Amino acid sequence: MRFSKIISVILHPIFMPTIAFSLSIKSLPSIGFSIINNLGFIYLVLLLSTIIMPLMSIFFLIQKKLVTSLEMNNYKERFVPLIITAIWMCYGYYKVYEIIVFSTVLKIEFLCAIIIIFIAAFISKFWKISLHMLGAGGVVGVLFSINILYGGLLQAIIISLLLAGILGTARINEKAHNHKQVYAGFLIGFLVESAGVLFF
Repeated sequence: MRFSKIISVILHPIFMPTIAFSLSIKSLPSIGFSIINNLGFIYLVLLLSTIIMPLMSIFFLIQKKLVTSLEMNNYKERFVPLIITAIWMCYGYYKVYEIIVFSTVLKIEFLCAIIIIFIAAFISKFWKISLHMLGAGGVVGVLFSINILYGGLLQAIIISLLLAGILGTARINEKAHNHKQVYAGFLIGFLVESAGVLFF
């Protein structure tokens, strides 16, 4: 398997909400006792609503021949899977809302991740934006905004930017996207998460 393909799998966008959430919990100076006491439940809901159930839904769509592959190389196939993923994430948000409600950063971060999926679904009606870079941009945006608010994450931001650059290069090398699709994906993910956390 090519290195670029391995990177694309390891840094698949379906993992990004959970990665961003985990990094946030570790980075925030205070997240509250209710969150600490319910971390296991939160991670279970995240795994189910952002990874397991969306994947199962996509496999079901593949079986029904509504989607040709997990990669969804044809951007016109992406709308339904993305909407289903967003719905699962809305359900996940509903399940953990009462736990994370007192952490504005975690609450807004989760909402912004859902917004990014809806934006991706809309754009995918007419253009093949990079879902990988939407996810990577979202993670960098979360770290950037938390660093602005509380500091101490410069090293993590640099590492995440390097990984995003490697991922973007991998997507181009795989001929999955062109430069505009990669840059647009990263910028939208970054701007939605950073603006959401900083201003709301």
